[in-house]
Amino acid sequence: MNPGLYIHIPFCRRKCAYCGFFSRAGLTPEVQASYGKALLREAAFVSRSEYGGTVVKPETLYIGGGTPSLLPVDFYSGLLEGLSEFFDFSELREATFEANPEGLSEDYLHALYHRTPIRRLSIGIQSFFDEDLKRLNRGHTGREAVQAVENARKSGFGNLSVDLIFGLYNEAEKSRWKENLSRLAALSVPHFSAYALTVEPGTLLEKQLEKGMVKIADEVLLEKEYLYLQQFAHEAGYEAYEISNFARADKYAVHNTNYWRARPYVGLGASAHSFFGSRRVWNAADLTAYMADPVGSKQGETLTEKDLYHEYVMTALRTVWGVEKEILRRFSPALQADFARQAERQCGLGNLEPTPKGYRVPEARRFLTDGIAVEFF
Repeated sequence: MNPGLYIHIPFCRRKCAYCGFFSRAGLTPEVQASYGKALLREAAFVSRSEYGGTVVKPETLYIGGGTPSLLPVDFYSGLLEGLSEFFDFSELREATFEANPEGLSEDYLHALYHRTPIRRLSIGIQSFFDEDLKRLNRGHTGREAVQAVENARKSGFGNLSVDLIFGLYNEAEKSRWKENLSRLAALSVPHFSAYALTVEPGTLLEKQLEKGMVKIADEVLLEKEYLYLQQFAHEAGYEAYEISNFARADKYAVHNTNYWRARPYVGLGASAHSFFGSRRVWNAADLTAYMADPVGSKQGETLTEKDLYHEYVMTALRTVWGVEKEILRRFSPALQADFARQAERQCGLGNLEPTPKGYRVPEARRFLTDGIAVEFF
């Protein structure tokens, strides 16, 4: 089974108010060059230690961050050329690049399309309202968000996804979420992701909430916004194939779908994770340490069968495919029996429904998925 390849680019111009991902400001040409070399050193190590030096054909490529579009296309063309010593990119099913709207000029996108294998963009719009974007400490405007999508299409990118955030609003502002979705519909992109605003420890948003500087949706309003999101997706022709992901015409995010279906992947870069069937390996969230020694900062764990079972159930129940009997057969008869007993109970409660291939959460209960999944632990 060919793995996915994820490359983490941890650089940002500024830290968004809500962001809990590992990222750093202060990118310089020297840091950029050092980081690129570290990525190649790590790739060489992974090639030797995991694949015996054999060139691997990844099924998917995902360059995420951080803000990958902060770095020039020259960096990526050079990096991918160097990685070709270890990875053969000739049979990619999907190659995705995360970007922020303010970095997506026509010139940048034209170069990215013609000088790399990237054919899918994931654009972090979050909101079309300038007031929201300022509150979130984003670096673009609503107009720039629309322009980025237009530029992408002009440059040849038809496979586009955009990110939005819901839960930003209190009761008085709740109509703005509907307007955001209306503006999304006007763009007619084949895929979008919509994530509930979460308050991560140590973020600017946490501090603002503690000081009473901002108000966001409570759980009741959050659920109402999600239910409206489901209604919007259905009426606009999107399939809610995962709790936060929506696609038209089967334009699923292949790389992320493979995560949810327990397939292997290689992660390169500071804070990146890899999964090799029963082992998880990750790099420290420390840019200086990673650039000094991208191998020495690695940590790992061997997952027990029960760990793997719990992770699979948790992620699979978030998808339209649900828990599949074929994959469930990888686990012991005892765990299969445990699942069958709990599945019967959850079906009785209306929290699960049978499918030809297994069990899934009904669309009406999708917002409660995480709580339902915990019942299997």
